[in-house]
Amino acid sequence: MRTLLFGLFLIGIVAILLVLREPTPITIEPTISPTLSFSPSPSLPSDSTDMNQNGKVYRVAWLSVTDPSALTLIPNFTEKRIARSLIDRKQCAQVVNGGFYTKDSQPTGLFITEGKTIRDSIPNTLLNGYVVVAQNGTVSMLGSPPEQTARLALQTGPILIHEGSALNLAIRDDEFARRVVVAITQKETVVFLAVFDPDNPWSGPKLADAPGILSKVAVRLQLKDALNLDGGSASVFIRDDLSLEELTSVGSFFCIK
Repeated sequence: MRTLLFGLFLIGIVAILLVLREPTPITIEPTISPTLSFSPSPSLPSDSTDMNQNGKVYRVAWLSVTDPSALTLIPNFTEKRIARSLIDRKQCAQVVNGGFYTKDSQPTGLFITEGKTIRDSIPNTLLNGYVVVAQNGTVSMLGSPPEQTARLALQTGPILIHEGSALNLAIRDDEFARRVVVAITQKETVVFLAVFDPDNPWSGPKLADAPGILSKVAVRLQLKDALNLDGGSASVFIRDDLSLEELTSVGSFFCIK
């Protein structure tokens, strides 16, 4: 009996030693590198540049109208059309919003389209500029209502650049928003510009900062005078390679055919 028990004891010791010699399985968990979550800025389109103003980067895009006869001003105060519809119906090749409008859907000052006056000039310290295309095709930017007969004219503002110099603005309750501007060059070419945040195209600089930003491209584009148009959610800037569309109704459209 003792021999039997001793034999069983030896078998048990051998079995334990064999188990201890088996390699312990090792599970390797994959190492997952942290992924950065961000929204990269859209690639820089043509006729555009990025500007740093007060530590923030803004994109300035522009389109030039060398032939004033290709430019029309379309009222949209009651029609409430969408800018994209003008492109889709091939009425316009490019579209930019016009000036401001009142709560009762009226222009805030002088508005002439194809020689027809929809509203006369209204004195306003903020809307202190006029962009005018005369019947003979001459383009001008004025600080008072035009005396000559105009094919189209729009009162808007404030004036941002005058005679090549950026103006200092004091704006009450200024906010960050996309800005749209109409300008004329030394050669009387009409230039439309949009200034916006490349990471959030609905946003942009404060209005008081717009003249300083534009002054950085004024030499490159030979800008002589510049006027502020409506901006923020009621702004539109559509050209072939860039589409900044409106969120709320736009009062009027500059249509480039």
